[in-house]
Amino acid sequence: MELPASHTEDSRPRRWQPGMALRVAIGFAAVALTVVIANLSTQQSVREAREKVRELLVQHEPLVRATESLAAAVSMYERAVIDQSESSLAGPQTVKAAAQRMTDAAKEYEQAASRFTELDSPAPLNAELSDLVAAGDELLRSSNARRTRVRDYWRRFDALETSLNAPQAKAVRFAGAVFASEKLMDLSRNLAEVREQVSAAMGVSSPRSAQSIIASENAFRSRLQQNAAELARLHGQPWLDQVRNNFNAVVAGRRAVFASIETFNEQSMLFRDQSAEISGKVVTQLVEPARRALADADRLAVRASDRADSQLSWASGITLALLLVIAFATVTGVTAPVRRLTEATRRLAGGAVRTRVLRGGVRELDTLAEAFNEMAEQLQQAQNAVRAHQLELEARVAERTQELNHLAHHDPLTDLPNRRHLLAHLEDAIDRARLRNSRIALLFIDLDNFKTINDSMGHAFGDRVLQAVSERLRMNSLFSRSFCARLGGDEFTVVCEEVNQLGDVERLSRSVLEEFQRSLSVHGRELRISVSVGACVFPDHASDSHALLRAADSALFSAKELGRNCWSLYAPRLLEAAASRFKVEQALRRAVERNEFELLYQPEVCFESLETHTVEALLRWRQPDGNVVSPADFFAVAEQTGLIADISDWALRTAIQTAALWHKGPWPKARVAVNISSQQLISSSFVTRLQSLLQQYELPAQCLEIELTENVLQTGANTVAALKRLRELGISIALDDFGTGYSSLTSLERLPLTRVKIDRSLVTTIDTGGRSPAIVRSIIGLCHSLGLQVTAEGVERPTQLGVLLTDRGVQVQGYLVSRPINAATVPVFIAEGRAHLEQLMIAAPPPLPEGDTNTTRLRTLRAATGRGARAARTPADEK
Repeated sequence: MELPASHTEDSRPRRWQPGMALRVAIGFAAVALTVVIANLSTQQSVREAREKVRELLVQHEPLVRATESLAAAVSMYERAVIDQSESSLAGPQTVKAAAQRMTDAAKEYEQAASRFTELDSPAPLNAELSDLVAAGDELLRSSNARRTRVRDYWRRFDALETSLNAPQAKAVRFAGAVFASEKLMDLSRNLAEVREQVSAAMGVSSPRSAQSIIASENAFRSRLQQNAAELARLHGQPWLDQVRNNFNAVVAGRRAVFASIETFNEQSMLFRDQSAEISGKVVTQLVEPARRALADADRLAVRASDRADSQLSWASGITLALLLVIAFATVTGVTAPVRRLTEATRRLAGGAVRTRVLRGGVRELDTLAEAFNEMAEQLQQAQNAVRAHQLELEARVAERTQELNHLAHHDPLTDLPNRRHLLAHLEDAIDRARLRNSRIALLFIDLDNFKTINDSMGHAFGDRVLQAVSERLRMNSLFSRSFCARLGGDEFTVVCEEVNQLGDVERLSRSVLEEFQRSLSVHGRELRISVSVGACVFPDHASDSHALLRAADSALFSAKELGRNCWSLYAPRLLEAAASRFKVEQALRRAVERNEFELLYQPEVCFESLETHTVEALLRWRQPDGNVVSPADFFAVAEQTGLIADISDWALRTAIQTAALWHKGPWPKARVAVNISSQQLISSSFVTRLQSLLQQYELPAQCLEIELTENVLQTGANTVAALKRLRELGISIALDDFGTGYSSLTSLERLPLTRVKIDRSLVTTIDTGGRSPAIVRSIIGLCHSLGLQVTAEGVERPTQLGVLLTDRGVQVQGYLVSRPINAATVPVFIAEGRAHLEQLMIAAPPPLPEGDTNTTRLRTLRAATGRGARAARTPADEK
């Protein structure tokens, strides 16, 4: 490859050029020679400075160290004596060691000063040091005396507290509390105040709180004198004399302590002053002269060192100049080739991969230029390879982008368009329909009971079913020009354009239902499924995409409610119903958070014993505006949204808590019946939860009865197992609303029931003739033969009660007996219920003759009660 004209090599033979190593070696040899010469001239000055420093170290420094050691020993002795006298942190051995060190330091100083004749003879300090040691010993003796008096004072104080608190140990105890004399408690508080003040005063070096302590002592003495008569009467004169003597001893001890503290403080100040005076003399008379002599010697050493530094500076300057010359020569031999390399590198970085460097210069740079040219050649080859790879990568990115765009608008499982694609297509279809003034049909398709397929066959099989459904929608000839999409889960959507009339929507919906009447083949299995279809039409039912989706969803919900495997066309009432359900759902969620629910209780009475055996807990929703909503108005929404679990658990816990209060209070035989939802019963933790609530509120199991409707009992073997566990705990189980719904005699045989409650629909017509009386009597006879108790619900008229009174062992519940009442009114009803039930028995007319001569004893009892209602009742009659 040809180079630019400026980079062609010179054809003339090049002269010899030394290498980089040789040039550096020459430079370093010159530098080494200069350094040797400078070193020889500097050694003489260094020897002179060394002699001065040796003289400084041998003669002056020992004297300075001796004076400083003496000053430090004096200070250490003072600190040891102060620490021992004030806090006993330093022991006696420490003080003795500090005194010995001070004596040794004085001797060392005398020896050092004797060898140094230039100093003036200092005044002797041995006598003053001996006086300082004597003062320290006296201070320590005073400190020991102070501590002894302090310990004696607190011993007396403890004796005073012991004698003062002795009567409290014998005070009367009642209900876990101790009652003592109020005067004695006041004295104890005054004494505690004295203790606090004395403790605070002893914590410092001088008693600055003496006046407040004396005032507190006088207050104690005054209070003791004022209450002497009463204290002597309560606790005895010997005890009072003992307290006085102990108090006087405490006051005397306190005075002795403060006197010893004052003596100690005076001696401490004298010792400190004496120590400061000696320390000052040591500094002024010994340390400072020695340091001045040391400073003079140091100046001489500095002068010698300065001369050596000056000679070294000259030598360094010469060496530096020589280095500069060598560096300049080396740089000029290197910079030209480097500039060529730099320019070539810049051009190579700019993309000119054909650039090459002219070789030449020192051997190392010539080798570097050769390596650069090889690198440029390889870089050119790599660039060609990168360009080829880039083209391949761009093709792959374009392919992957197309795949991602498909995934963004299609369901990965069924490969049908997803919700985003559906919304975009629906918007475009609406725009086209507006331009053509045509209709659009939107169908929502939902698989019936798809959860059962997932639960029984597994989710993988369920995914295969969804794929088979999507494939069938694609293959349907009616939808060949339609747009099919999967919304999610088991919901599919079909958008049909150019719908001429509403009848076409019905034809499309029915074709979907017929299409899925044929079995699906999934993994070799023939599977029959059904679908529900909700349909709406643009612009008849909605004018935008989101409104159409809501309308179709409302129609689908209606089809589900109609029994599945059918279709429903949108009507405004469906959306209103959905909005109403949503409103109720949101209100229910707020009600759960705000605790807006309450329980009312309706008695179940027995006219044979004239007693109330059970009350049924009835749930009510009291809204913020004061309206009360019955469960029939919100129970279905609560079950659909799953809120029924929280509501039912609250009702169960509240009923058990209320029954426990009755059981422990006004109604020992309390018994409450609670309705249980199907979701609660099939929960694996329901029985455990119920057992823990009974233990928490200490309610016996026989005080609780669980009421279940017949549709709840259709949940299978798990339900039967849960009911048997409840019976093992001793909880009663009642079958509510018997006679409607899924009534089955098999349920009475296989379920562990204790009670059957006849539905109000049978009781309503029991007094109007027809077959109801015979049906009710048959149910009662059947239940009695099975050992089950019977309750008739919905008794509202005396004539109904009259018919029921002809049978024994039937409990009655209804508005005739009592409307639902709150928890506070239940004990009142229990107490006054007998008279009320007697009046109802009197007012109940006998049933019409039916040709049955087997009159029961209860009817006779009712007649007897009617004849003797006005008569006086004896205790025997009452029993």
